[in-house]
Amino acid sequence: MVWWIAAVIVGVALAVLVVAASLLLRRLARLRRLERALRLHAARAQALQEPVLALQQQAESMQEQLVELQRWVEDRAARRAAGD
Repeated sequence: MVWWIAAVIVGVALAVLVVAASLLLRRLARLRRLERALRLHAARAQALQEPVLALQQQAESMQEQLVELQRWVEDRAARRAAGD
């Protein structure tokens, strides 16, 4: 009689364990799909960011050229004013 009760308790515990494991495996699969989707979105964002960074560097270079040109114009105007 005691063996039957022990066997039933072990059987119920195993059933609970199997159900819990199946629920965890489903959630794990869902998390893997989500991770895959997030990695894809991150790769797309990185691909879109590269041209933006290139444009930003080009804009910074043009800004530096503009500052140099502005200094040159100011120096030239100062030389002309000193020469007059």
